Amino acid sequence: MKAKLSFRLGLVFGLIIFFSLAFSYVYQGRQLRKVLSQNVRTSLLHDLRLLAGMLESRPSGWDDPALSDQWADRIGKTLDVRLTLIGLDGRVIGDSYVPADKFGKLENHRNREEVREALSGRLGEARRFSVSVRENMLYMAMPVGQPVPWAVLRLAKPMHDITAVEAQIDRGIEGGLYWALLLALVAGALSAMFLSRPLVRIASAADRFLHGEKEVKIPVKREDEIGRLARAFNYLSEEIVRLTRKEEWLREVLSSIREAIIVTNASGEIVLANPAASRLFMIEAARKRSIPVTHIEDPGMRELFERVHRRQSGVYNEELTASTSKGKRILKVTAVPVMSGSQFDGTVLVINDVTRLRNLERTRRDFVSSVSHELRTPLASIRGYTETLLEGAVNDPENATAFLNIILQESEQLTALVNDVLDLSRIESGKILYTFEPLNVRPQLEKTVALFEPAASRKGVRIELNAPDGLPPVYADKNYFDIIMRNLIDNAIKYVDENRGRVRVSAYTTGDGVSIEVADNGIGIPQADLDRIFERFYRVDKARSRELGGTGLGLSIVKHIVLAHKGKVEVRSRINRGSTFTVTIPVAEA
Repeated sequence: MKAKLSFRLGLVFGLIIFFSLAFSYVYQGRQLRKVLSQNVRTSLLHDLRLLAGMLESRPSGWDDPALSDQWADRIGKTLDVRLTLIGLDGRVIGDSYVPADKFGKLENHRNREEVREALSGRLGEARRFSVSVRENMLYMAMPVGQPVPWAVLRLAKPMHDITAVEAQIDRGIEGGLYWALLLALVAGALSAMFLSRPLVRIASAADRFLHGEKEVKIPVKREDEIGRLARAFNYLSEEIVRLTRKEEWLREVLSSIREAIIVTNASGEIVLANPAASRLFMIEAARKRSIPVTHIEDPGMRELFERVHRRQSGVYNEELTASTSKGKRILKVTAVPVMSGSQFDGTVLVINDVTRLRNLERTRRDFVSSVSHELRTPLASIRGYTETLLEGAVNDPENATAFLNIILQESEQLTALVNDVLDLSRIESGKILYTFEPLNVRPQLEKTVALFEPAASRKGVRIELNAPDGLPPVYADKNYFDIIMRNLIDNAIKYVDENRGRVRVSAYTTGDGVSIEVADNGIGIPQADLDRIFERFYRVDKARSRELGGTGLGLSIVKHIVLAHKGKVEVRSRINRGSTFTVTIPVAEA
C-alpha cells in the first residue's frame, strides 16, 4: 500500500528532527557524564593534595597501626571517601574502610597500578573493582613526606555515586527523547501538511485529467517552485487537449477516407492503418505498438512493402492483383517516403481498390466490341445487297424483292439491337423511374401470352398458362413486368422445335413473393453456360441466335429489371430436354 506524500514527508521531517535532538541529547549526556566524572576526579585530587600537605612529616606514634588507622577513619568519614595509607613496602598501615586488626589479611598493594605510579614519584590513578570492599572504585594516589617519602596516600571514591548520577542523567535523556520524538512527529506532520497541500492539489488535478476531465486548471498564486510546477501543468494540459483534439480530427479524417492508408516506420513495421486498410487486409494496426508486415497474408503485398521500404525515396506507383478480405482484388499502390530532414522515418502508402474500375473498363471494351460485331454483320449484309441492287439487280423483280426483304429483316434486327442497347443503358444507369404498384399477375400473363399466340401458332408451338385465381398482387412496375415476361416467352418460343414445341407459363406463391416460371421443351442450355447467359451479348449458339433475330441482350435486361424489383431470377436446364426460367417478385404489402 502506497503511503500519502504528506505522511511520508511528515515521517521524514519527524525523523530528521528526532535524530537531531537525539544526537544532541546523547552528546550532552556524554558531556554531562564527562563533566561529572571530571568534577569527582578534581575534588578527589584536591583532597588528596591537601592531605598530602598535612603529612609531609610522619606524625609521632604512627608506628602503631591503630593510631594511623584511627586518623584514616576520621578523615575518610569527614571527606566521604576511602582513605588508605600504604607503606613503602606495600603494606596497608591505615584504611577508613578496613579495621586495623584485618590489615594482615589484606593483599600487598605495592603492585597496584596507582600505588606503583605513586612510588615512582607520580600521581597514580586507576579504576577497578575492589575485592576488599566489593565495589567499583576510582583510585588516586600520591607519595607523602618531604624530602623523602615515607608512605603513599590513596583516596578512593565509590563509583556507585557516579553511576547513580549517570542513571539520573540517562533517565532524563530518555524522557527528553520521548517528548522530542512526539514533538518532532507533530511538527513534521504539520510541516508536511503545509508543504504537501499544493502538491496534493496538483496530483488531484492530474488524476482528474487522466480520467477524462479535459478542462482541468490549477489556480496559481505562488511564485515559488510549486507555483512554477502548477503553471507547467496548466500549460501541458492545454497542449495535450489541443493535440488530442487534433489527433481525433486527423483520425476522423483518416477514417472517412475510402482509400486504404497504411503508415510504416523506419524499421518497415506498420504503425497506423485506417479502417479501410484494416478491413481490406484484416489487420488492426495497434495504436501503442507497431505490427510486422507479415500480418498481411498476401505475399505479393508483403514483397511490395519491403521493396518500397528499401527504396526510401521518390514517389512509388504500382498496380497488382492481391488476395484480400474481399477476394482477389486489383490494387493501385502509391507510396511516399516520410522524411525528417535528411533522415528516413517511414513510408505512407495509399492503396486504391480499382477492381471495379478495371472491370468496368473491360466491360466497356467488351460491350463496344460486341456492339460493333453485332452491328457489323447486318450492316455488311445491308451494304452488300444494296450494292447488288445498284449494280443492276434492281431490274430483276424476283431477286430485287428477295434482296429488299433481306435488307428489311436486317434493318429490323438493327432497330431491335439499338432499342435493346438503349434500354439496357438506361436500366444500368439507374435513371429509370419505376412506378411500383400492386399488380395482379394473372391478367398480365394472359395479356402477354395472347400477344405471342399468333407467332407461336405459325411455328406450331403450344403455349400453356397455369396461373390460379387468388394469387396475391406483386409490387411491380406494370410496363417493366411486361418486358420481363415478353423476353422470357419470346426466348422460349425461339428455341423450341417447330410443330412439337411447348411453352408452359406458371405462377404460384412462394414465401413472401410470387414466382413465375417459363418452361420449354427446347434444345436446352449446356451446364457450362448457365452462369453466363445473363451477361450482355452472351449466346450459347451464336449462329442460331443471329438467325432467329436475337440481340443477346434480352436476358441481361430481364436480370436488371428483376433486381430493381428486389426479386430474383433463376434458370434450370438440361440438353435437349428444355429450360425453365423462374422469376420471383415480392408480394405487395397490404
